[in-house]
Amino acid sequence: MSLSPLTFTGVSQFSSDLQTILDRAVQIAQIPVKALQNKDADVLQQKALLGGLNSAVSDLAGSLVSLGTTASNRALGATSSNPAAAAVAVTGAKTPTSYTINSITSAATAASERTVASFADSSATPVSATGTMTLAVGAQSYTFTLTDNNLVALRDQINSLGAYVTASILTTSVGNYLSVAADSTGRTNLQLFDDPAGANTNLLTNTGQGTNAVFQLNGIDISQPGNVVNNVIPGVTFTIAASSAAPVTLSLASDRGQLSSALEDFVTRYNSLQSQLKPGVLSGDTAVMQLQNVLRQIVSYRTSSGSVKTLADLGIEFNSTGQASFNQNTFDGLTDTQISDAFQYLGSTTTGLGGFSTSLSQFSDPISGLIKMEQDGIDRTDRSFQDQIDTLNDRINVMQKSLAARLHAADALLAGLQSQQQELNSTLQSLSLVLYGKNQTPF
Repeated sequence: MSLSPLTFTGVSQFSSDLQTILDRAVQIAQIPVKALQNKDADVLQQKALLGGLNSAVSDLAGSLVSLGTTASNRALGATSSNPAAAAVAVTGAKTPTSYTINSITSAATAASERTVASFADSSATPVSATGTMTLAVGAQSYTFTLTDNNLVALRDQINSLGAYVTASILTTSVGNYLSVAADSTGRTNLQLFDDPAGANTNLLTNTGQGTNAVFQLNGIDISQPGNVVNNVIPGVTFTIAASSAAPVTLSLASDRGQLSSALEDFVTRYNSLQSQLKPGVLSGDTAVMQLQNVLRQIVSYRTSSGSVKTLADLGIEFNSTGQASFNQNTFDGLTDTQISDAFQYLGSTTTGLGGFSTSLSQFSDPISGLIKMEQDGIDRTDRSFQDQIDTLNDRINVMQKSLAARLHAADALLAGLQSQQQELNSTLQSLSLVLYGKNQTPF
């Protein structure tokens, strides 16, 4: 409950003095309230700073996860000698190697046909001799009776069949055609028969029945309905984009750029967190002290084997204030053997340098992390302070009203005495005039 200041409205000449007395009494009573409010502001500031700290910890943990993932995958990247024919991406492979697509006969396309004949009016010209039709899509057939014998009704009924095709009307200068296209790629059977029990006439052309992706990989003939190939080479996905008589080479190799970018990101995230752990409002905080210890472990982490044993070997340097920087020249000078050893040093998401992500996650976990627990404790402290402030304000309001009532009574008494004094002065002046013929100075 907030405090509601009272304005003293007196009738005596001392009313302003009585207002000062009331205000001063309230100000003195509010001293403990202001002290609690200042303490509450401090803990709320601490909570806000912990929120920023939590974000920085989470970012650094994520950066270490990225480093660990890059290392465990050996920063493997994929390239294609002809991306216009076949694009490639690593999806889990960890071994440098190469594959050859000897030739690409065709990329997968969706079947698409139109009616052989055109129709003058989409809403009026009959399209069927009997009104009964059968749509064939692959091995599946759908027989239906037209609600209206025209192109619009035919289109709408085909689209309502759930046959994984889309029908539309093509309007040209020579008439209207029905177009039927498969929703997915691959060689298929796409036909539309009129009077299936009688003449059984196919109304569609037979020039666009779709194609499979047909190619040779390392001399093996492969044909599939889709262009995305993710079940042939473990951990590699490639996409057939166009036919090619010339071979296409898919190469998997360690990409230094991936590792360099991951190390630069680590430096940025580290500096952000390190700057928030400097002395300030959070000095002495349990989480801060423990985080400082984790950062010291990260900075000093080293291995006993391999040519890369420390962060400095990778080009990460630290100045006198603890801030990190990435020396690109040092990194660029690493040999292939050193890059391989760097992967061993960095480890994975649970081992090596990358393994420190687990330690940091214990602080930043949104449910059970140490920082979250501290923030929950601050929330409880805040509620306690607010309860105390409300209690004191209630007491001050009661005191204020009581004191105001007493001051009003005193003011009324003072006003009465002033009135009596004025009457007495008037009487004395009148008496002096009668006795002495002049007014005497009143008492």
